[in-house]
Amino acid sequence: MITRIDPLEVSVLDRRAADRYSISARLRWESVGHPDCGEGLTENISTRGVYFQGDRRLAVGQPIRLTMTLQRRSICVGGDGVVVRVEPREGGYGVGVWLEELLPLPDALCVDSQ
Repeated sequence: MITRIDPLEVSVLDRRAADRYSISARLRWESVGHPDCGEGLTENISTRGVYFQGDRRLAVGQPIRLTMTLQRRSICVGGDGVVVRVEPREGGYGVGVWLEELLPLPDALCVDSQ
């Protein structure tokens, strides 16, 4: 379940409290409550957030569900979150997502398995 938050109430300090790791991983996202979905490539990941390059602009405050496979550990993870930042980038958009929780997922849900 997504906890509804006002992204503007989450301070920069709160969003950056967890260590970030520069990891490149394919991900799939889907909008919660809407039929919108897409793919992207992570730039960095923490236990409380992810920053990825996507091909479409997402709205700040938009709840989304992420699924990604971390190759270094061969583990599929995912979680519900809220878009907190969107930046135009060459070839797409940079998207910052605050994650409610990041959990291991069954292999059948992995990005590389479909």
